[in-house]
Amino acid sequence: MPATESLPMTLPPPDEAARDVPAAQRLLLDIIDTVREPLIVLDAAFRVTQANRAFFRTFRVEPQDTIGEVLFTLGDGQWDIAPLRELLRDKLAVEPQLNDFDVDHEFPGIGRKIMLLNARLVSQGPNLPRIILLAIEDITARRLTEWRLAEQHRELERSNAALDEFASVASHDLQEPVRKILSFGDLLNTSAGPALEGNAREHLARMLSAAARMRTLISDLLLYSQVTTRVQPFVRTDLARVAREVIADLETSIAESGGRVEVGELPVIDADALQMRQLLQNLLGNALKYRQKDMPPVVRLSCSSPPPGGADCTITVTDNGIGFSEKHAGKIFRMFVRLHGRAEYEGSGIGLAICRKIVERHGGTIAATSTAGQGATFTVTLPVTQAAKGFMS
Repeated sequence: MPATESLPMTLPPPDEAARDVPAAQRLLLDIIDTVREPLIVLDAAFRVTQANRAFFRTFRVEPQDTIGEVLFTLGDGQWDIAPLRELLRDKLAVEPQLNDFDVDHEFPGIGRKIMLLNARLVSQGPNLPRIILLAIEDITARRLTEWRLAEQHRELERSNAALDEFASVASHDLQEPVRKILSFGDLLNTSAGPALEGNAREHLARMLSAAARMRTLISDLLLYSQVTTRVQPFVRTDLARVAREVIADLETSIAESGGRVEVGELPVIDADALQMRQLLQNLLGNALKYRQKDMPPVVRLSCSSPPPGGADCTITVTDNGIGFSEKHAGKIFRMFVRLHGRAEYEGSGIGLAICRKIVERHGGTIAATSTAGQGATFTVTLPVTQAAKGFMS
């Protein structure tokens, strides 16, 4: 393109621009220089006729080394990039508007740049060659982050697959010998138990008790591993309905203890319904189990409504049971933590760890407050809508 037909090669001082540059071209130059991402203008021979400040800043070049030079010769050929040549010389000739082309290139002076390119053929007027607008977005950090997250996601999937395989082994290979120990132990107890005396009888009873605990432990470990490996999509879940089902399951425990479970209004939220049932089952079951010996348990399940426009709801489970010392509040959600001996209260010490994992999978929090001998309160905060939190499965 003749020099007289191209855009000015540098931005002239304001007074010269007012005299020598037509208003439309002045506007174009101002727009180009205001854009925050690198942008350059090329003539028909791919010479740079204009570049904005972002281009010079991003690629660390000077106007005197850029304006008037063929793009592919800039910086001793640093811009002689095969995909860029193909984009401008071949693809743009066929389709005058090209969007979102990635170009990954190692610049000798500034290192690796991953660039997102948009190119346009723009007419300057009748009988005049068209110019090329080339917008360049530096997406190096974004792409590297996306690739790193993708690799982490693949690693998480591999880890979950390994955990799922472990769960399968725990479900079958580990439980089978425990079942045989219990089965043959029961047969031995039936056939020879009455004849055993002293230590022999006690040893048999301890063996059966240990095998039963191992079966419970394996089952609970399996449940813990499945919180993240065998999940259901988040759907609209009526927690009131879930609570009714859980209370029906706990009917025998409630009747035996002479207690009651009071349920307030509960919301409908986005959740894995099966995991919500498991969460309430563990919390209500614990409240009934850790009761005072001389007092029927009273358990209150309620929810405070979120404020207008609020994203979370807060569910509380309060009981009048034995409680615990506040110094233990931070560790009761860990695996295998037990505050009481097995002789007093049965269990594996995994139930609350499962609760924590379920709540965290839903993007929420769980905490406990208590005073020894005065009951406990478990507080669960959950998003009402998972899509707003980005946790949709």
